[in-house]
Amino acid sequence: MVDMAGKGAGARHPLLAALLAEREPAFTGEVSWRGGAMPLRLSAHTTPADLPDELVTSVRCVVRVGELVVFCENPDGGHPLPGGRREPGESHADTAAREVHEETGWLLERDSLRVLGWLHFEHLAPRPPGYAYPYPDFLQVVFQGTATRRDGGPGWVDTDGYEQSSRLVSLAEARASTSDSLAAPVFLDLL
Repeated sequence: MVDMAGKGAGARHPLLAALLAEREPAFTGEVSWRGGAMPLRLSAHTTPADLPDELVTSVRCVVRVGELVVFCENPDGGHPLPGGRREPGESHADTAAREVHEETGWLLERDSLRVLGWLHFEHLAPRPPGYAYPYPDFLQVVFQGTATRRDGGPGWVDTDGYEQSSRLVSLAEARASTSDSLAAPVFLDLL
C-alpha cells in the first residue's frame, strides 16, 4: 500500500485524480466508520476502471446463488456486499474468494467473477495518528460472482467475527433492506 501522506496533506494520487475527472459517480454520500471517528465521502462507480492498485485496500462481491443473493448482517446493519481487506500480494479475485468464504461460508466459482465497478472513499478529517492505509483516498473493487456450495451450512459464523449472519434473499429484498449509505443498490441494479 502507498502512503500518500508523503505527497502532502490532502494530495490525491494522480491516476485517481484523472479517473475522477473523467467519470461521474452513480452514487455519492457520506458515511462514518469507527463510531463516527472516521467520516468519509463515498462514491460508487458502476463501470470497471484501471485503478491504482496501491489504493485498492479491499474488495466486495455481490454473491449470486441461483436467483438469490447473499445478504450479510452485522452491528451496523445489513448489506449484500461481503468482502474485506486485501492481504499483501493478493489479487482482487483472490481477495473476493477468500473474504466471501470467511464472512459467509460460500465458495465462489472463480470463473464467474466479473467486475461491476468500484467504490471511492475520501477521508473528510485529518489523518488519524498511526493510520497505516492510503490517505486521503482509498478504493474498493466490487465484483459479482456465483456460488453453488457453502461450507458449514446455514450456521456459518464469520471467521473474523464481524458479520453476525448471512442468508439468501431476493434482489428486491436486498435492495429494500440495504442502507443507501453503502451504495449497494447501484450495484444490485446492474444484475
